[in-house]
Amino acid sequence: MENLYHSDCYFLPIRDNQQLLVGVELITHFSSEDGTVRIPTSRVIAQLTEEQHWQLFSEQLELLKSCQHFFIQHKLFAWLNLTPQVATLLLDRDNYAGELLKYPFIELLINENYPHLNEGKDNRDLLSLSQMYPLVLGNLGAGNSTMKAVFDGLFTRVMLEKGFIQQQIR
Repeated sequence: MENLYHSDCYFLPIRDNQQLLVGVELITHFSSEDGTVRIPTSRVIAQLTEEQHWQLFSEQLELLKSCQHFFIQHKLFAWLNLTPQVATLLLDRDNYAGELLKYPFIELLINENYPHLNEGKDNRDLLSLSQMYPLVLGNLGAGNSTMKAVFDGLFTRVMLEKGFIQQQIR
């Protein structure tokens, strides 16, 4: 990444309704080079070039590869955030796609604000991605999309937005 900031990756545990660990989400935080200032992830991601998106994705993939025996041995999955820029590269370049397919415990996470999500299976790129990789919708109920993609069966897993759950409880 640029010299103005660096990225740090963290594992966020994903638990089932019985509080058993079923996987992790790979979270990336950005901070100034000296570590004194945290930079909002959304701000950094919005400024990255396609090459930098791929570089970040590759760094995350390398981290997961280094832990692959743990994931396989414990039958856990790992969610890796998928940006539209990385999705384009995965669809357009066989060598990129092939690299990711080597790791069956990795699932690609998208959010409700993913471009053209409302088109569901009518979005050819999204349909192709769902046929190649396990896709996860990470924030259902955020209010940014319709249910079409869910009803079209594009996702292996769906995670409800925390705010949506809290609102339903009230």
